[in-house]
Amino acid sequence: MYDVLFLFLVKVPYHWNHFHPNKPLNKINMKKILLLSLFLLSVLLNEAMAQGKTITGRVTDASTGEGMPGVTVQLKGTSTASPTDVNGGYSITVPSAGGTLVFSFIGYNTQEIAIGNQTTVNVRLAVDARQLNEVVVTALGIERQKKEVGYAATTVTDKVVTRAAPVNIANGLQGKVSGLNITTTNSGVFENVRINLRGIRSLTGNNNPLLLLDGVPSDINYLSSINPNDIDNVTVLKGSAGAALYGPDARNGVIVVTTKKGSLDEKPVVTVSHSTQFQQISFFPKFQEKFGSGGSGQYIPYENWSWGPAFDGSEVLLGDPLENGNEQRVTYSARNDRKEFFDTGVTLQNNVSLALKDFYISLQDASVKGIVPDDKNRRTSLRLNTAKEYGRIKVGLNTNYIQQNYNVFDDAQMSDWNTSNNVGLNQGLMNLIFNTPAHVPLLNYKNFETDEFSTYNNYFNHYGLNPYFALDNWRRDGRREDFISNLDLNLKVTEWLSLNYRAAITSQNTTERRTSKGETPNAFGIPRGVKPIPGTVEERNFRNTRLSSEAFANFNRTFAEDFRLNVIVGTYVRQDDARDTRVGATSLVVPELFNLDNRVGQLTGGSPMRRTRLFSYYGSASLSYKGWANVEVTGRNDEISTLAIGNNSYFYPGVSGSLVLTDAISVLQNNNLLSYLKLRAGWNKTANADIAPYQLAATFSQSSGFPYGTLPGFTANNTTYDPNLKPESIESREVGVETGFLRGRINLEATYYNQKMEDQIIPVQVSGATGYTSAYVNAASFINKGVELDLRLTPLVNVGGVDIEFRANATYNDTEITKVFEGLDEIAIGGYTNASNYAVKGYPAFIIKASDYNRDPQGRVIVDAVTGLPTQNTTIQNFGRTAPKWIVGLNPSASWKGLNLSALFEYKTGHYTYNDIGQAMAWTGVSEATAANNRERFVFPNSVIMGADGTYTPNTNVTINNVENFYVGVYRTVASNFITSAASWRFRELSLSYDLPAGLLGRQKIIKSATVAVVGRNLYLWLPESNVYTDPDFVYTAGGNNGFSNSGTTGVTSGNTAGITNSSINPPVRNFGGTITLTF
Repeated sequence: MYDVLFLFLVKVPYHWNHFHPNKPLNKINMKKILLLSLFLLSVLLNEAMAQGKTITGRVTDASTGEGMPGVTVQLKGTSTASPTDVNGGYSITVPSAGGTLVFSFIGYNTQEIAIGNQTTVNVRLAVDARQLNEVVVTALGIERQKKEVGYAATTVTDKVVTRAAPVNIANGLQGKVSGLNITTTNSGVFENVRINLRGIRSLTGNNNPLLLLDGVPSDINYLSSINPNDIDNVTVLKGSAGAALYGPDARNGVIVVTTKKGSLDEKPVVTVSHSTQFQQISFFPKFQEKFGSGGSGQYIPYENWSWGPAFDGSEVLLGDPLENGNEQRVTYSARNDRKEFFDTGVTLQNNVSLALKDFYISLQDASVKGIVPDDKNRRTSLRLNTAKEYGRIKVGLNTNYIQQNYNVFDDAQMSDWNTSNNVGLNQGLMNLIFNTPAHVPLLNYKNFETDEFSTYNNYFNHYGLNPYFALDNWRRDGRREDFISNLDLNLKVTEWLSLNYRAAITSQNTTERRTSKGETPNAFGIPRGVKPIPGTVEERNFRNTRLSSEAFANFNRTFAEDFRLNVIVGTYVRQDDARDTRVGATSLVVPELFNLDNRVGQLTGGSPMRRTRLFSYYGSASLSYKGWANVEVTGRNDEISTLAIGNNSYFYPGVSGSLVLTDAISVLQNNNLLSYLKLRAGWNKTANADIAPYQLAATFSQSSGFPYGTLPGFTANNTTYDPNLKPESIESREVGVETGFLRGRINLEATYYNQKMEDQIIPVQVSGATGYTSAYVNAASFINKGVELDLRLTPLVNVGGVDIEFRANATYNDTEITKVFEGLDEIAIGGYTNASNYAVKGYPAFIIKASDYNRDPQGRVIVDAVTGLPTQNTTIQNFGRTAPKWIVGLNPSASWKGLNLSALFEYKTGHYTYNDIGQAMAWTGVSEATAANNRERFVFPNSVIMGADGTYTPNTNVTINNVENFYVGVYRTVASNFITSAASWRFRELSLSYDLPAGLLGRQKIIKSATVAVVGRNLYLWLPESNVYTDPDFVYTAGGNNGFSNSGTTGVTSGNTAGITNSSINPPVRNFGGTITLTF
């Protein structure tokens, strides 16, 4: 059996790390790996049952004598553990040599008892009031008892975050915290996400929360770069209360990440883990599989439209005969090549860490091979955390270096070529794949450099590119380096006064090359409409550095025995520098020689620079009476360089309080039914000055052809800002209650919040006589309110050693625009001409407004009395909100003798999405809708004919006779046809793990503990029948945070557009695989 274990731990991970990069893993190989994992679990479980001895006993409450269910009984120094049943009884298998049992339960003193020769161990646990005071990390990285905090704060442990082995920490938080909405915006190798806490607080500015990493305010973009295995815990501060001490970036809430420190054990602890996960498409658009190439029902061999005749299984010509006379002939029947075009993605993670008393060091290698062929990303992370005390002085240093090397398809570069050649709907990688007729053997065109039917000039399609050629031609190859470091100095002046200084640097450096190999049409290709593609190269270097310095004094003293006063005063200063240098050649002398000296003509590019500074004073004072009555007052003043002097300094105050009634009222103390009751409330006012630097000054840029020819000239910016522009104002209120029942087995937390946003910075049109087309002014206002619920049942059931727990959270969020601008009731936020996000007075932020048919008062479509074609409304219509109204997370889990099962489900509803890919699929006739009625003439459903007198008569016999013209000329131009409910149920996570018992590891002294697991993420997606396109969480996001983009590498998107998808988005995927963790 140990030989089998050795092979699994050593040989299998080795071979998994050495798969051939160009050889896709087939389903048989994956089945073998999964079967091997399950076999190992069963073998280890059987082995465990056959060794050691069994200890039984009962755990009771020392004060009542009653049995205590849910107590954790663990063999010290191992992962072997068992919970007590409903009567307090337990049974646990230990090595024959014995050991020490550790008995622990929330709110009670932990006891350790040596086993010796005993087979029965009974224990009485006493209440420990100190453990009732859950600790959360709040301002400046300072730990506080949760009962003292007057605002909503949720802490998620490292095990919960990493349970399904995510590469991106944000994905490990999805569905686990109320008020937190995390959406994966695409399924590429970077796993980009969008994060919102309690909805939005700005119509046009950044709505991302602040990342507080080991006490240092950082850009949320770094969250996706952090090794999840370095995380000790994550605390989510949902409201704006943290802004008084964290600064203006905390107006959208705070995600506090605390990384691991040294080990409590004097001996070194080494942890090694490996994870292999596969990615496969989980949802694919629904296509028609009845009709093939052509138009008007006639077969056309070179056409990418699927408006040809019905499939009949005959042999047909595909494409034009080549110059040499060769022909490509295929069977005229549907294939599944579109879906099979995508690879099975593979994610490998290897981690090793060493923890000693004074320091923690870790190394991770994470390799991601995407579902899009040839896309890959490899991340290497090195972290060192260390702290040392020298008498009254404590010195701490946290340093993290992350390097990512990526090579991906450059969709943006291809889009630029499409635009310059006016190619339109036939292009975009997903369009090339999706709009290929169903009978075309797409997989046969992979060898486009050697196969005569796959080359650039000979491809069957007159109107679209071979997608394999497109993937190879436009590439983005780069390296991103992140460096995050902070130095902490703490001087303990007295027992009640400490002085602190913190210096930090966060730096991102991205170097990449964007290339196009280029192609020239030949004499055969030119008559077929083949267009030239120039060979190009662009070198880019993007640097973004933040330096910060912070000093604060912390006064914490108890007086009159029952009162404790904590006062913090401090100052903070930071400087942000960014530079984006691009140099390129738009034509090459020697093809595929990507060197700037190989250019034709002049170099192109630019090198913009930006610098901003923030200077702050802040303070807080909190008073606690006996720990159950708490009040805190905060204040902060910021001066920011992006605003004009006189409007660039702003102060924002806050106050919060909490009352723990179960501590304050004697009759509620030690109550078995109501074990905890806390009331809390908070109010604060914050500000948002999220505009790019230099916007208030007249700026100029060089314009091609201005003033004429090659004479250089500069043009002024067409957009201006009000010189008296002031920060956006945010006023927040929240009240909450936290309860615990049955000695902490049932816990419920509820929060209501109301946020009022004023002086929103929005663009408005101005007269061209001013020299500008638009101006940003303080104008709009809106409100944002909601409810958050968190439920924990720990344990829900405890029978026969089986411990079942249940956690749930629910979020309700609603917004309303109360003001836009004088004489203006709406503004466009982002999207397309016929479907876009709008902020409209009296409606939520935001809604989709889109083109639609003319309808009668009952909603029936008005059609032409002669042609039967629906008529189109000239005014775009409101189709509903783009942000979910309800988000629900459900997390059941069970454990039994080291076997642990956990699942996570997430539900979102109350919002809508526009699927832009639908109109392209309708244009080419590949969507499921275009094959309705077998393309026979039909009466438009639920339609009416308007009479001369203005009355409406149901249409029962006026048919649409030319179905192709209807879908191409009418249906695809009406955006409402592609708007669907964005509701979804998701099987977010599944984890089945087994902790090897000490008895199994007892024969050797090297491995202290071992855990194997089978994991999965986003395993299944349930969507409404109307959504036949893609994951509604995916979003086309134009723009980002004010500053420079991060070139699409791993990060957090900050564009505000929601509910809009496009053809640049990959299909959604499911992840499944296995992990193994060893501790030495």
